[in-house]
Amino acid sequence: MNRIKKRLLIVAPKAKSKTTELIMEEAEKIFDVIYAPVHDITLTVDKNEIKIHCGGKSITDVDYVLPKIDGKRKDYGFQIINAFDAYPILKPYSAATILVAHDKFLTSVALARCGIPTPKTYLLKTTEGTESLINKVKFPVMVKLMSGSGGIGIMYVENKEGMRTITASMNKLNQQILIQEFVENPGEDVRILVAEDTIIGAYKRVAKEGEKRANIKAGGVAQKYEPTDEMNEIAIKTAKVMHADICAIDLIEGKKGPVVIEVNINPGIRGMMDATNINIAKRIVDYIDNKIKSKLE
Repeated sequence: MNRIKKRLLIVAPKAKSKTTELIMEEAEKIFDVIYAPVHDITLTVDKNEIKIHCGGKSITDVDYVLPKIDGKRKDYGFQIINAFDAYPILKPYSAATILVAHDKFLTSVALARCGIPTPKTYLLKTTEGTESLINKVKFPVMVKLMSGSGGIGIMYVENKEGMRTITASMNKLNQQILIQEFVENPGEDVRILVAEDTIIGAYKRVAKEGEKRANIKAGGVAQKYEPTDEMNEIAIKTAKVMHADICAIDLIEGKKGPVVIEVNINPGIRGMMDATNINIAKRIVDYIDNKIKSKLE
């Protein structure tokens, strides 16, 4: 490579999120930044080679690929990162992680297998199993759509009647749903942002009055918070289980200790930056820069 500056490729939706803009702003201070919208990328297999282009130009002459792939674009995002897996280019995770991280049940299975505390979880697909499951679970429960995020597609259900209504609607829409035990807490959760073995940010989200979801998009309020050592250890272990060098771990402090309720490989950072007054975007960019330097040494 005959280049003066290191190159960072960001693969993300065409409409840039605030998080992407913040990261790009910091990255442009030290990198040549290439922005490649997911659906503008073309993949070609030709003569035993996988070619990756955007705007008619190859985008494989880069030092690091940072995917910002949400649930809506996970299928093609998987194909793109799978193609990059054939190149010796640094990135925070491989294509396999996209499939697991964007499937809440697969995430629960992966964490449970490695002894990470998670709520009791059920997967429901067919109408035939609905009544049997309703009679089995202990209410209240949290019902989640498999592809929901940001508090969207997450419902607090108090009783069997409410459960029957929701499952009937989801079956008509051919939606798989996840049913999780409700972890008793004061409407708060903790988000911890991990960069490999380091905690680069954390904050608490507090639900608005009458709401069980603490997500910012659901009206939650961000507050400065210092996680316990146990929470930090669980977050780092969770990231390793997910094979994701950069990700956010959401935890709830239950009666028996912290439990992981969500893993996000495409986390927003604006709320964390506002709550902590820390430039989280710079910390992410610094981490990437150090990874590239370590490879080049």
